[in-house]
Amino acid sequence: MSLTTLDLAYTALAIVGLWIAFRAIGNLVHRRLVARLTIIDDIPQLGNTTTGASKVQGCAVICGGSISGLLAARVCSDHFSEVVVVEPEALFDSNGEVLPMDVRRKRILQYTALHGFQPINLQVVRALYPTFDEEVKALGARVQKTEYNTHVAGVQIPSPEGNTEETVYISRAAYETVVRKLTKQSCSNIKFLNGMVLGVKPSAYDPSKIGSVQVRLNGSENAAQTINVPSALLVDCTGHTLSAGPKWLERAGFGVPLDGEELGPDQLHIRDIRQSYDPKMQYTSHSFRVRPEIQELLPIPGGYKRAGFLYSYFSDPRMDNKTVLLTWSDPDKLSLAIGGWDLQERPKTVDDLKHFLRNLNGIEPVPEWIFETLDLVADDEVPDWAVDVRVPPLSYNRFDLAVNLPTNFAAIGDSVMRVNPSFGQGCAKAALGAATLDAVLRKILFQQRKQQACGDDEDLDGWLPSSFGPEFWNLHTARTASIWYSTKAMDYSYASTIPVRGEDLSYGTFGRWYRDQLIELCTRDKQVAEIAWRANMFVGCPTDTFLPSVIAKVAKAWVRREVPRFAWSQWENAKKRFVSEL
Repeated sequence: MSLTTLDLAYTALAIVGLWIAFRAIGNLVHRRLVARLTIIDDIPQLGNTTTGASKVQGCAVICGGSISGLLAARVCSDHFSEVVVVEPEALFDSNGEVLPMDVRRKRILQYTALHGFQPINLQVVRALYPTFDEEVKALGARVQKTEYNTHVAGVQIPSPEGNTEETVYISRAAYETVVRKLTKQSCSNIKFLNGMVLGVKPSAYDPSKIGSVQVRLNGSENAAQTINVPSALLVDCTGHTLSAGPKWLERAGFGVPLDGEELGPDQLHIRDIRQSYDPKMQYTSHSFRVRPEIQELLPIPGGYKRAGFLYSYFSDPRMDNKTVLLTWSDPDKLSLAIGGWDLQERPKTVDDLKHFLRNLNGIEPVPEWIFETLDLVADDEVPDWAVDVRVPPLSYNRFDLAVNLPTNFAAIGDSVMRVNPSFGQGCAKAALGAATLDAVLRKILFQQRKQQACGDDEDLDGWLPSSFGPEFWNLHTARTASIWYSTKAMDYSYASTIPVRGEDLSYGTFGRWYRDQLIELCTRDKQVAEIAWRANMFVGCPTDTFLPSVIAKVAKAWVRREVPRFAWSQWENAKKRFVSEL
């Protein structure tokens, strides 16, 4: 039977219709993934303060006053009539003014070390603090296009063409000081307490919620100087060093099975939620003062006045175990951090640093302009300032799996997970957590107003709905768990890493293979390089690197590369057999 012209037309229309339907479904799925796995859609709502009476008439208690705690406090100030930040260190002077940034934080291991900030950090703080750019620029910091000049084994991974994503180039100390100042200035309902959280007490009205937080004010040595702060919401931002949340909860009877209750397959006792491994990571961070008279002489590509992240080097685990980061961090300072997994070298002098850089085992060497720059900025044999850091074991508190967790409890930042600082994702975790907290509060409180038939200008009672906790942990885990699993898989590339109990270093083998293929492809394919870059910067969806088009390109590149290798190896083996048989 022959096909008529009409049959061919119907067939063509069917194919076009299927293609349109496929694209429409693909776009819908992608939008859902973006909404669930990223904070891209939530950023426009950040900082949109509801009027006073429509806030929850209760107190949100933020435990910890570092970056995570400050962002959480700023978010909660939009939703609660009162916010209390409890911080053990004295960060304000006797007049209530923020201490200058050169006063070192005792509890922050990396406070003075080199830091990098992804575009997502700037997007979040801009939304929460409209004058952020003005404040950091007044300190001499730079807000400009994001460019990390990333190299793997010395081979540069190109940044997206036409990239307009901006970030801030600033020291960690200056960044935190500005955020603290703006939080205090912009939010009259935030109160800072210098003290230590001792524990929590269940609510007398609803035992599934925290009712109050026990705080010992600094300088207090007896129970009379311990206060109870009523808590409509508790956010743990105590960080990795203290990680006190699980202890408070267990002592108060939270996070443990009820009498006769059996743990489900996806439930954990609060004392078992911590996963930990040790990558045996060390690094040294060095700073060099750049005198005004030599700034124009530095052979930095693009010039010193436009400098940001100048050079980022990550080793190929099959070849080496080292990292190098060089950046502009203050108006008259360059910072150089070198590190590695089970690193034996700990450079102290400029000659040590140059020897380290000369002996990186990669495909391409470190550019000569870096050595010339070191010669110009190094007045002495040693840098102006250096810090040596032994990164402690990394951990992930699986609050999302804890049984009987309080329904008005949240945690963000290092209180949830601490990952390898070489990948520069610490402050991004804080931004992701704060935006997620805001999104869940907006959704929950909107639903509560509808159920109570409240208008936007009517009071909400002092309690959060019981759905808050489960919804927060569900969304927070979806958005941040990939950070833990991806960086852990990379750390497992090195034989010196001590894995999580019950795991071995084979974990993440496929992920590492796929990453290697993706990196190799990024050097040749601009579209794939942009997708990977945006996913790594948290301004794209992390699943985009597994789009069918990307997978097809990875597979095609692998076949083109490996089939000739296989054929050549078979030819060589055949020749050897032939010679041996003669």
